[in-house]
Amino acid sequence: MSIERLVEALQDLEVVEVGQYLEENMPVHPSHSKFYKMRWHGFRLGDCCNDFQLILNEHNGTHVDSFGHYIDQPGYEMIDGVPLSALCGPCVTIDATFLKEHETLERSHIEAWEQAHAPICPGDGVLLDFGWMKYWALRPEESRFCHDYPGVGASSAAYFVEKGVRMVGVDTLSVDRDGADGDPAHNTLLSHRIPVVENLRNLGLLHEKRGYFVALPLLIREGSASPVRPIVLVERT
Repeated sequence: MSIERLVEALQDLEVVEVGQYLEENMPVHPSHSKFYKMRWHGFRLGDCCNDFQLILNEHNGTHVDSFGHYIDQPGYEMIDGVPLSALCGPCVTIDATFLKEHETLERSHIEAWEQAHAPICPGDGVLLDFGWMKYWALRPEESRFCHDYPGVGASSAAYFVEKGVRMVGVDTLSVDRDGADGDPAHNTLLSHRIPVVENLRNLGLLHEKRGYFVALPLLIREGSASPVRPIVLVERT
């Protein structure tokens, strides 16, 4: 496709923001350090500009896990080696808001969704809306979001591998349910070099739409993950 045709095609598409703000007191996984933003310069301090010092964990906010986050073997890249093509491509969004606390999305649920909508194609990204982002809140109200969330079950993770999906994204702290024994979704997906994006939002806007997902990680040398600002391009309604 020529650049001119690409520009013309993009004019017919709407950009949906599906990432969370990075801000102090936001929810983080209980095992991870918190996000801090501190003023470094400011006009009202007599400086010639505004800027801030950021201190953050790689897994704060909306982020993508590298393959090496869980798989400590040669050939499983850290974040600077994850192919960008794995994080840019067509996507579908599955409504999984029917799941309750600690429940898992299984292969039978995915197959039922495909029967009602369309088959997941090789190379598709799959975004899963558990409806959990409604609990996102700043400290001291963040505990509800950080606990009891549902997740991807072992059978659906294996099915995604079988289908040849490009990536999997969720609106929860983890692709595995809270307290999952052995983190089967992380291990299955990352061991098959399928990146995982966590803490997405606005997925309810995408239930009936096929889109194009884009999330570019920071070029962190040997990082286990990276914050991202993901978008989904969809046809204008």
